[in-house]
Amino acid sequence: MKITTPARRKAISPVLATVILIAITLIAAIAIAGFVFGLFGSFTSSAQVRAQVTSCSVGGKNCVITMANSGTSNTVVNSCSIQNAGAAEGGALSAGAPSVTYVVAAGGSETLTCTVAAVGSAIGSQAVGSLALANGATVPFTSVWS
Repeated sequence: MKITTPARRKAISPVLATVILIAITLIAAIAIAGFVFGLFGSFTSSAQVRAQVTSCSVGGKNCVITMANSGTSNTVVNSCSIQNAGAAEGGALSAGAPSVTYVVAAGGSETLTCTVAAVGSAIGSQAVGSLALANGATVPFTSVWS
C-alpha cells in the first residue's frame, strides 16, 4: 500500500501579507475620511452678510440699504431699526414689493428700505441702524442723513 503525502502548497510570506493588510487599511481609512469630511463640508454652510447704505433721507424718513450675502447659505432679514435722536426706533422694512420675509440669497444681494415714523436727526448728522436676521444676528449700518 502506497502512502501519499499531501501536495505542498505555497503561501505568501508573512511580510508580504502584512504589507497587503497595511495597504488595505490605508486605502479604507482614506476612503472613509474623504466621505466623512466631504459629508461634513456639504452640511456646513453659512451666510456672510454685509450692509451698504445707499442713502438716508430725512424727508423720506428712511435709509436704503443694499444687503450682500457672500456666504453659502441664504439669510432672512426680519426687521430694522435706526437710531433716532439717540434712541433705537423700530422701522418698517420693505423691498419694492410687500413681503413677510426678505431673503438674501447665497451669493446675491437685495436692496431693502428701512422707514421710521419720524427722524429727529438733522441733515448731515450720522445715521446709525441695524438689520435683524432670522438667526438672531444683527448687521449694523451707518450713513449720513441727507
